[in-house]
Amino acid sequence: MQPSMHQEDESISLSKLKDAARRLLPISSTARAVILAEKDMLPAVEARAKFEVFDRLLKSELGP
Repeated sequence: MQPSMHQEDESISLSKLKDAARRLLPISSTARAVILAEKDMLPAVEARAKFEVFDRLLKSELGP
């Protein structure tokens, strides 16, 4: 039996996050600019690391 996919081969779509950033954050938002500058698809390992940064940016702009 072969594994269907290795975790490092998986990709995560940022499209819903980007849509939310466009709708909810002001144009002047640093978090918005950083999120929208990302590629639409990222390797899972990279996306998870960046989500921590996005979370911190959003908390600093929007509060806990």
